[in-house]
Amino acid sequence: MTLHEPSAADQVQPEEHGASVRAAAQWLVTSYAALAALLVAGIQLKDVSGITSFWGLVFAFGSVLIALLATGSVIICASRVLIAPALTWNDLVRRETEEGTSRPTTQAELLSEDPPRRDPLLAELRAFTQIQPVQFNSPRDLRQKLNEAREDLASNLSDERRDHVAQLEEAAQACLQQANAWQSRQLYERLIAVLRRSGFVITVCILIFLLASRPEDEPAKVSKPFPVKVYLQASKAALAEAKLSLACRGQVLSGWAVEGELKAPEVVTQPKGTCPASRFTVSDELGIAIPVQTK
Repeated sequence: MTLHEPSAADQVQPEEHGASVRAAAQWLVTSYAALAALLVAGIQLKDVSGITSFWGLVFAFGSVLIALLATGSVIICASRVLIAPALTWNDLVRRETEEGTSRPTTQAELLSEDPPRRDPLLAELRAFTQIQPVQFNSPRDLRQKLNEAREDLASNLSDERRDHVAQLEEAAQACLQQANAWQSRQLYERLIAVLRRSGFVITVCILIFLLASRPEDEPAKVSKPFPVKVYLQASKAALAEAKLSLACRGQVLSGWAVEGELKAPEVVTQPKGTCPASRFTVSDELGIAIPVQTK
């Protein structure tokens, strides 16, 4: 006997399955979006203009791209939960067919101790209907019983046959509702897994971006003049390049650091012997400037 298409009474209403799961998914995605917006708010894209190294730019833009892809994966996964199409009886029959084709067909498979692969949805439906008036053996079996009961009722009307048809229709409706609830749970669990992975990826990407776009530390500057002792150990070439007298070579000069960097300050020195007063920057090639305490 051929199977008829399910009637409207056999179809689960979209609003009846997974409503709580979709509400939880919507809340999770909203919270995720708020947290992601808070993290992204701390990123200043203008900092990219301060990146001078090639690899710094690669890491900065790469981290932004990966974070956007991770966010997109969350949106796609959430949309599958929020607007998941309802399962129909044809979907259950298709799953039963796929389960049947996966059973052992060769002697080696028949002798194998491994149990045949069972469809998790159909297994859950069989367990679910154990407490129902009509138990679920298989989608085809239940649909065939329902079709036979309807044909029997059409040929011989009676309250007993009418009640039997109602029982089978309720069982079919309950199976569809349970199947759609199962599908919503599966999609929700995938969403949770994607949220965990993408949240970790986005956090790492933000840290990489902040590190890549961090401006280089500026050397400490001379904020106000302070006394120094300048030890000149430069070569003649270095003294000539700094426009210092050769008489200053090997001298320890007193002076003041007036500006520039602390590690290479610009100093004004007092004359000593034949070494005249000078103003120059104490580079590593010239010597070293050591701060001294004033009395």
